[in-house]
Amino acid sequence: MKPVIDSRAALIVVDVQPDFMPGGTLACHEGDAVVPGIDALLRAGLFEHVVATQDWHPAGHVSFASSHTGSKPFDQIELYGHPQTLWPDHCMQGTDGAALHDGVDWSALDAVIRKGSRAGVDSYSGFRENHGPNGERPSTGPAPAWPAG
Repeated sequence: MKPVIDSRAALIVVDVQPDFMPGGTLACHEGDAVVPGIDALLRAGLFEHVVATQDWHPAGHVSFASSHTGSKPFDQIELYGHPQTLWPDHCMQGTDGAALHDGVDWSALDAVIRKGSRAGVDSYSGFRENHGPNGERPSTGPAPAWPAG
């Protein structure tokens, strides 16, 4: 089946991981509500390019409250001259909570962009690092892009 959307368009599926679902260590309210729709969208084959981002933190990540003595999740600190929310440990490399959600057929994926994998740099985007001693990555990728997740 040929893609219905512009052949240059990409679907970017953002952080559809168990740790962000109800019962996860950093659960988003009704985060699992997106799973059936994303699965259906991928199975429909509307996009020629499909990319997923995946939070992929090492133990001791700088954004974890557990890495800062006396801090608790959701505290705010200054990090590299910028405000930083401290999070509960989540999406730790190799854990079930960091895996892409098993309710989605990921076979259409062209690539997985892992982010937050450097212990000293927090990354909210798969296309640039937010704060860190070494600056940012430039934005890259096809256009137009259709984010979901």
